[in-house]
Amino acid sequence: MARNFSRFETCFPLYHRDRYAAEALAPTRARFSSGGSARDRQVSAYQKGIRPREGPFAAHRPATVPQTPQIVALFQEVMDTAKATNALGFDYTVSPGLWNALLGDGTVRIRLACRRPLTLSMGSYSLDDFNKFYVALLAVCGAHDHLCFSWGMGLGTYPLESAVLVRSVEHWVDTLSSLSRVDKTKCSTIIDDLTFKFDRSVELRIHPFVPVGRATLAVAPPFPLSSRHDENILRVVSQERREQFDITSTTKEEETLAALQTLAGGRHSLQGPVALPDPVPDIDLLIVDEDAAALTIVELKWMRKIVRTREIPGQDAEVRKGFKQLNEIRRFLSGHPGHLAAIGRIARSVTDYARVTYMVVARDHWVWVDSSDGIAIVEYDAFVASLGRYDHVHQVVDELLNYEWLPIEGRDFEVRYDPTSVNGVTIESEVFYEIPE
Repeated sequence: MARNFSRFETCFPLYHRDRYAAEALAPTRARFSSGGSARDRQVSAYQKGIRPREGPFAAHRPATVPQTPQIVALFQEVMDTAKATNALGFDYTVSPGLWNALLGDGTVRIRLACRRPLTLSMGSYSLDDFNKFYVALLAVCGAHDHLCFSWGMGLGTYPLESAVLVRSVEHWVDTLSSLSRVDKTKCSTIIDDLTFKFDRSVELRIHPFVPVGRATLAVAPPFPLSSRHDENILRVVSQERREQFDITSTTKEEETLAALQTLAGGRHSLQGPVALPDPVPDIDLLIVDEDAAALTIVELKWMRKIVRTREIPGQDAEVRKGFKQLNEIRRFLSGHPGHLAAIGRIARSVTDYARVTYMVVARDHWVWVDSSDGIAIVEYDAFVASLGRYDHVHQVVDELLNYEWLPIEGRDFEVRYDPTSVNGVTIESEVFYEIPE
C-alpha cells in the first residue's frame, strides 16, 4: 500500500501545480499525464536513468560481480545456525568476519558514488569519516538483506517480521565504529544526523535510523542500500548546520572546474569563474579554442536532487535562471566585445571569433528549455563525455546540440499508463520503461 500510495503523492501535487493534466475516466478512476513535447519525454526518460542503446552515448552497465567463495561460505555459516522465531520471522548471529568481507565492495561503491572532496567538513566529522561509516552501514544492511532473501527462498515465505533491523543506539554505535574504525563520538554524531525527525524528515534514504523506543533505532536495509549517501548528508547538514553547509557550497564551483579540467584531459582551455562588472553575472566557465576561433560561454547549474515532488518547480526555476544570466552576459559582451581580451581572458574581441556559443549545463536536475534565443541547455554527464572526446570545442558543441545523447522513445524507452489502487480509488499515471535489447 505504501508503494502504491507514492504514486498518489506524485500525481496530485503536480496536478495542483499545473504540471499534470487529469482526466476523469470514472467516479473512482483518474488518468494523470504530463503532456509536453516529445523532447520533454526524452528529458524525463534521461532523468530516470534511461540512456541510448546505441551510439557514442550508449549506456555500458557493469556486469554484476558474483559473491566470492569466501563470502558465500560465510553466509552459509550464518544460515546453518539461523532459527525461525515464528511463521514470518527468523533469528541469526552474524560474525564480524562476514561484515568485514563485505566492506571491500561497499568501499568501491561509495568511492564511485562520491563526488565531493573527502576533506569536506560536515561539522565535527569529515566526508571521509562519513564515507567509512556508510560503508560499514552498507555491510550490515547488505548482509541482513541477503539473509532475509535467502531465508525466504528456502522457506518460500519472506521473513517480513525480521525485515527491519532493530537495535539499541549503543549497539549501532559500537558495531559501526568497530567496522568503520571511525571513533565512537563521531559515529554517534553521524547516527544522530541520520535519525528520522518526525517533525521535518521526509525520506528514509536521507534519515534511515528511525526511533522506535527509548534509545532504540530501527533501520530498513533497502533504504541505505539505495541511498545517494553524499548528497543526502549534505542535505542533512543544510538542515542541521546551515553555516557549515554554506561553506561547503562555496567550494562547489572550484571543485567542478577542477573536475572538468581533469576529465577534459588537457584538451581544452577552461577558465572560470570570470568576473564581469556589476551587476552582470560572472561567467561560470569559459572555453576558448583560438585555433578554431571558437568560444563557448557556460552557466553551470549543479542542482540538488529532488526528494519531494513539490521541489520540482523551484529546481526548474533555478535552471531557467541560467538562461536569464546568460542573456545578461551576452548583452554585456555585445556592447563591450573587447572586455574579455582587455582582462587577458581571450586573445581577441568576441566579435572576431567565428563561433560563440552560450550554453546552460545542468547537473542532477534539468528541464527542457527551447533554444530559439540561441542559448542551449545540455546535461552535465553528456557535456563531460563530449569534452573528453574531442580536441576542438566546436566539435563538442556540435555533438551536444544534436541531442543524440538523449534516449529515443520507441527505441530506448516506452511510456505506459499503469493503474495504481488505494482504498478503492484508482489512478493511471505515466511510467517510463526501458526497452530491453
